[in-house]
Amino acid sequence: MTFVQAVKSGFQNALNFQGRSRRPEYWWFFLFVFLGAFAIGVIEHAALGGQQWLTRIFQLIVFLPFLAVAWRRLQDTGRPGWWVLLPSAVVIASAVVAGSISRQMMLRLVDGTTPPESAMMGGQASLVLLLAVLQVVAGAVIIWWMSRPSQRGANAYGPEPKVR
Repeated sequence: MTFVQAVKSGFQNALNFQGRSRRPEYWWFFLFVFLGAFAIGVIEHAALGGQQWLTRIFQLIVFLPFLAVAWRRLQDTGRPGWWVLLPSAVVIASAVVAGSISRQMMLRLVDGTTPPESAMMGGQASLVLLLAVLQVVAGAVIIWWMSRPSQRGANAYGPEPKVR
């Protein structure tokens, strides 16, 4: 599969979470998303002084197609596609914990006291660190899975895609 074929396929199957996608389709589409966001960001920075509206719009446009191709890629390796959401779930959990810590710190500043929960803040900070490590590990595992060969023959997610 060529770069252009992968990009076309990614957009044509933007809402298709069934079936399988081979490595070239995923990695060419990944390259398209990366280069597209980078190029738009550079142009925006030069022309608009750092406002990132066009980059955000591009990312919104490619979000679902990229999620779908990643989902199908995991299914091609014999794994459930929802695993691709794991790193995002860790980010959300980190944000919730970090927000809780920020709230407690603001309360300390406003009150001028050290609330009894301050000992708990250390535990929450450790949890944020643990979640950060978990994020790196989850991301590395997803990248590893994406780089693995296709599962030979039919699997639970459909027949093996034909080589194009």
